[in-house]
Amino acid sequence: MRFPREHFRLAQAAQLLHDIRRAPNQLSTVLELQRSLIRNISRGERRIRRLKRARHRLSALKSRGRLTKEKAKLVKLLVNRIDAMVVEVRHLLFLWRCFGDGIAFTYQSKYSLKHLLYDGDYNVKQDAGFISDKTGFRQEYRHCRLGIRMGVPVVLSDLTNIIRHGDICALGAEDPVPIEMKSSKNRNARSDRQVEQLQVLADFFANDGAVNFRGTGNTKRVEIINPEINYEREINDCMTRVTACGFASSSPEPGLRYIIFSTEWFTENPGLLDAELRAYASYSTLCVSLTPDMSWLPAYPFTLSMDEHNSILFMQEIVHIVALIDLLVLKKHFNAQGLHATMLMNGADAVQICIDPTDLMKGAMRLSEQLLLRTVCEFQSIKWFADEHSLFFEPKNWTLSIAPDTPGLISEPLPGWQDVIDCFEGLE
Repeated sequence: MRFPREHFRLAQAAQLLHDIRRAPNQLSTVLELQRSLIRNISRGERRIRRLKRARHRLSALKSRGRLTKEKAKLVKLLVNRIDAMVVEVRHLLFLWRCFGDGIAFTYQSKYSLKHLLYDGDYNVKQDAGFISDKTGFRQEYRHCRLGIRMGVPVVLSDLTNIIRHGDICALGAEDPVPIEMKSSKNRNARSDRQVEQLQVLADFFANDGAVNFRGTGNTKRVEIINPEINYEREINDCMTRVTACGFASSSPEPGLRYIIFSTEWFTENPGLLDAELRAYASYSTLCVSLTPDMSWLPAYPFTLSMDEHNSILFMQEIVHIVALIDLLVLKKHFNAQGLHATMLMNGADAVQICIDPTDLMKGAMRLSEQLLLRTVCEFQSIKWFADEHSLFFEPKNWTLSIAPDTPGLISEPLPGWQDVIDCFEGLE
């Protein structure tokens, strides 16, 4: 079990979050959970400071050069242990913020919130650092509390992993509203850049798109046409069975399988997992081990998709999940919609889909590997995934007006898109 001393506090936070999910109008619980997160995150930050002070003393002792070889070796070992402990505590802080993410995703669309993770260049925006180091944090908390008192769900951005813009974020409107708060009236390049990025986001949400959004031209938000199909219930049922027998496997649809097992089961049966994988995996299988770490972002948080008990088992790595996707089955789903699909899996793009591979100007699109991996983290149906993205090729679903003077209009396929080679060519 990972973080055994935190089990009770993690369970309390999970209970509060699911209370919010069941009764989102009870905003007093939103404030109660955030108070709990502030205490637990601050406690972790204090621990990191103590560890860093200890590391500094050990490094200073070693730099004096008066230690024997054995003592120097011992000091080096202690420094490495401290570094490992700092990594562990930082991971724990990520887990606490997963509950803050849960608050945000309870009230807002995951497709809107993901834009708050990135900066103006579409890189993951750096977090704000320690909340206990922020001079204006008390002011942010007061305004958060005031908003909740006025009947608006508000979350402190620093208590989440997903919200990297603004200090607090109002969640009661159709889209999230990040708000930057300044304790000083002084302006500098950094504050101007923050205000500019907030305005870009506000305009993007208000207009459902932008002529140029973070370097991408003619960006348009489109609505999901068919209701999402996911297998959260099946995952939770399997995880419940694992607590009793140590292992469970489920295939809710062709080409998709989940293998779930406990650490205890794996320790007692180290070879059985490989046997299970060999039984279901082939050359076309994408095998993904789900882990509760930063790689999960910007997907829907597991603190919501899993129930209270199961999310704690997953956090503490008592229970593990492996997802298997047959990419050839996914390809056939696109083919069934009258599209040609080329599986790329080149580290950036997962698949290129088009109407006619000999003439991409009739319509072509690429779906990223990150988007495909979100289907795994969000336990989505791969058939729904293929069907939904195939709808973009139907003229009745086009939402972007194109004219001869439209900025960014192209007259030939993008470089590297024509005559692409399927990564499974010759293996089928």
